[in-house]
Amino acid sequence: MKVVIQQVDMDTCLTGLILGVSAADQLEVVRSSASADDLANPDVLCIEAGGSGQTHLENYDHHESGGSKASACRQAWDLHGMSRLAGFSIRGGHGALERLVQYVEIVDTGGPTALPPAPAPGFPTLSALFSGMRLSLRDPAEQFCAGLAIFQTVLEKGLHPFGLMPEQPEWHGYLEAKRRDIEGMAKAKAVAEVFTTRSGRRAGFLETEFIGAVGALYELGCDIAIAYNPRFCSPSGGEAIAKYTIAGNNGLRVDNLLPHLNPLEPGWGGPAHGTIIASPRKGSSMVPEKVKALVRDRV
Repeated sequence: MKVVIQQVDMDTCLTGLILGVSAADQLEVVRSSASADDLANPDVLCIEAGGSGQTHLENYDHHESGGSKASACRQAWDLHGMSRLAGFSIRGGHGALERLVQYVEIVDTGGPTALPPAPAPGFPTLSALFSGMRLSLRDPAEQFCAGLAIFQTVLEKGLHPFGLMPEQPEWHGYLEAKRRDIEGMAKAKAVAEVFTTRSGRRAGFLETEFIGAVGALYELGCDIAIAYNPRFCSPSGGEAIAKYTIAGNNGLRVDNLLPHLNPLEPGWGGPAHGTIIASPRKGSSMVPEKVKALVRDRV
């Protein structure tokens, strides 16, 4: 089976798991959306690679205007449930997988800070574990297979996704990578720039290559977070690119910026809920001062 994705994240991997994808399938990673032929072919799985809401064509996405607002894993779960799962047992059955879908959907649409308070807050969370895996592995195919394996372990062992993850031996390298990233982000957070928008919102800008800039700015009390990575390494390979992410805390929409950003640099977009947008997948050439000025004047 051919599987097309744009990037490896929790939503993409859990969708693949629900749809029965395995390491034996043909994985293609694209920088933009899947081709028109692949999107029209129901024998090709397109996961977060265009065709939002076209699940009848085996397209599972939620990032296009007018498409489904539900995460890709939610679309797959609502349509197929556990019917395509095979090869491993799920402790807790239907309810366990439903909880995992809930967790991934919250993180995918609102970020880790949108999660409810954990019963036992601390490290490592499932989101941190997955992030550490992505830091440890650079090849998209390896990341995708590792993501499937993480979710399989969570389901087989009956681990609660909203709780803390145990120190599994095979996860040691992932967790160490995430610990180093957290330490680096703490240092970067100290130089974050915070300013007030014209409407009185508290906005923050943070330039860093570490993961978690949006959450770090939220911790500083920002309503709007601007994360800038000048050397983002795309999961689809190629040269590093400059990438912006602009997010609104507590459900604040920031997609009103798109009509002002796209005339300057086509390709800005985000999911239908409008609380997070990002620069073009091919990279951005906009200078930070321009992006900050737009946020200051328009949000």
